[in-house]
Amino acid sequence: MTPALLTFAIDLVESNMSELYIKSKDGWCREDKEDEMQDVTSRYLIAFHNDKPVGMVHFQFVDEETMTDHDAEVAYCFEIQVMPEYQRRGIGAYLISLLETIGKATQMEKVMLTVFKASRFDYEILSKPLQPIIRP
Repeated sequence: MTPALLTFAIDLVESNMSELYIKSKDGWCREDKEDEMQDVTSRYLIAFHNDKPVGMVHFQFVDEETMTDHDAEVAYCFEIQVMPEYQRRGIGAYLISLLETIGKATQMEKVMLTVFKASRFDYEILSKPLQPIIRP
């Protein structure tokens, strides 16, 4: 991940999500998000249009407790973000389908993510193919 792409990813999360983070119990802290996104286990899928990054998925392979109370090896999606002018064009769905393909190819039991309750559209879209964890 180049420094420019990492900056793109962090800026995109901040512009799209900081208000929802501020309303959540954890709040928004750019430095904490930068640390999370620079973790050595972090992986990225970046969507481009004409050589310009327009969306991304930030994920890690982790052991995660599931709804059935057992740990599972999962591809955990920390962030899926698309620039506002490119939203609702199927880019996010395509990125999630790539993550699912990667999860299957690496024999992960699941692909999981957390969705803010306040983001009703995201929950409705993402709850169909994935197992979301609802964050107040």
